Amino acid sequence: MKQKGKNIEIIKLMYKLQADVESLNSEINLGIIDASGARDELELLNIKQQRLRDQLVFSNHVTNDGQPRNIKHHTPTDGDPKDYYITIMADGKRIKAVSYDKLIDKLYNYYADGLLDFSVASVFNAALNEKAVTENPKPRTIEKNRGDFKRFISDDFAKKDIRTISEVDLKKFIQEWVTETTPKKKTFLSFKGILNMIFEYAYMHKIIVENPVSYVKNRPYMKSCDTSKAKSEEKIFSPEEIQMLKDEVRRRINSGLKRFGDYYINGYAMLFAIETVVRVGELCALKWEDIHENYIHIHSQQLFQNVDGKKEVYYAPYTKNEKGISEDGRQFPLTNAIASLLGEIKEKQKKLGIESEFIFCNEDGRWIIEEAYTSFLRRLCRSKGLTVTNNHAFRMSLNSNVLIPMGISVADRAAMLGHSIETNLKYYSYAQKDYLEDVKAKLDAMGSTTQGTPGGHPKIVPFAKKESLENLNYQAF
Repeated sequence: MKQKGKNIEIIKLMYKLQADVESLNSEINLGIIDASGARDELELLNIKQQRLRDQLVFSNHVTNDGQPRNIKHHTPTDGDPKDYYITIMADGKRIKAVSYDKLIDKLYNYYADGLLDFSVASVFNAALNEKAVTENPKPRTIEKNRGDFKRFISDDFAKKDIRTISEVDLKKFIQEWVTETTPKKKTFLSFKGILNMIFEYAYMHKIIVENPVSYVKNRPYMKSCDTSKAKSEEKIFSPEEIQMLKDEVRRRINSGLKRFGDYYINGYAMLFAIETVVRVGELCALKWEDIHENYIHIHSQQLFQNVDGKKEVYYAPYTKNEKGISEDGRQFPLTNAIASLLGEIKEKQKKLGIESEFIFCNEDGRWIIEEAYTSFLRRLCRSKGLTVTNNHAFRMSLNSNVLIPMGISVADRAAMLGHSIETNLKYYSYAQKDYLEDVKAKLDAMGSTTQGTPGGHPKIVPFAKKESLENLNYQAF
């Protein structure tokens, strides 16, 4: 095993040197450097390669007692008129070559064969491991990358030797994938990101001479992608659906049924999420000390990491959009509805003798786990026949159903939800469900001219007056 490790290191160095040779030759061909000036450097690289080659061969081409195996030179005879070099392997196989150097090359290939795995899957795993120890990514990022690889990369492509994949091969694979799956643009970019991670790692570690993904343009493949924006019913809840969920949770809280218990904490968490549209991780990490007189301080989240193959949760003192560096989070107005809900939760915890720094905790005081809440919400939504089943939809729903109609500026909407203005406009702003009926009623109420157009001065457009976040006091939905 010790010798195998040495062999692998030698082979890695050989690939690096070969890449250096090819890079130098490329610079010569492009006229970047003068051939005569690079001659000595190429010669030095060649000598280093020969020494490493010989080191691997002569450390492996030995007998059981560690003695070097014979390499013989056969001079032409009447019975065997060829000139060659020959040696016998441990299994009795004879290897010949017309010159000593060519025989050493054959022996090198023999002993190096199979020691390194250059499959796409193997390179991906190496790239992911390097990312985990050098870039300090969030654990869920690594899990997402791993899931994306399984989702995007076929078994056949994963088994391919990355050194044999040409630019044409790669483009053919991409075209077949987009044609078969018709992905959304965001999904296609994630797919391409995985490919780039794999091939960029191979390029940086001298396994391949260049990264073919860098030559892949997005435009030709966008023709096969689904570029349509998702419909409202695929992303958000209507006010009626929100009310239905609230009514169902209230029914369960007041039912007295053993299956729901006296302390329906996931139901309370959903009611709070509807009013504040916090992310799930932020919801789980919220503490009583984060509740202030006029606002809620949202500045942390629950994350998980893999420790010895087990998933462990931990408290992170920053929100998702802060990307690992705390900027003191954001503030959300403490409305009457939210204050009343929090008071109800606090009273219920006092009655049951529950003590915890976390608002949403189990009866033993431990904070609720993200997976438990999302599973509860998914089952609840499905039980009511809803197609949208995630907490993220509450964020989009408040933005589209409440904040936009209220005339809250996009800057304030983005600040309340904890993301950029661009994100708010591009991914969170949807037309309300049944908006056509609402628009028709408003237009009818305005009256019409004899030409059939709405009355009023054609050049005056009324804008809603902007209210400050601190003075907002509304009952969401």
